[in-house]
Amino acid sequence: MAVDNVGGNGGAAGAQQTGDAGFQNQMAEFERVSQKVQAQAVAMRRITTELSSEKKVADERVQ
Repeated sequence: MAVDNVGGNGGAAGAQQTGDAGFQNQMAEFERVSQKVQAQAVAMRRITTELSSEKKVADERVQ
């Protein structure tokens, strides 16, 4: 009685590749979100700086 072991680990290898692909997709999504958050942080710093400058000008006018 012969036992056919060809592809015996095929399911595990396929699951590993699927897991690797899922991980790569998660990393790509993380990178996209990270870049978006960094861009928003830069925009917030710029707005904060502009508002601070305007406040200083307004405070000088009041004095």
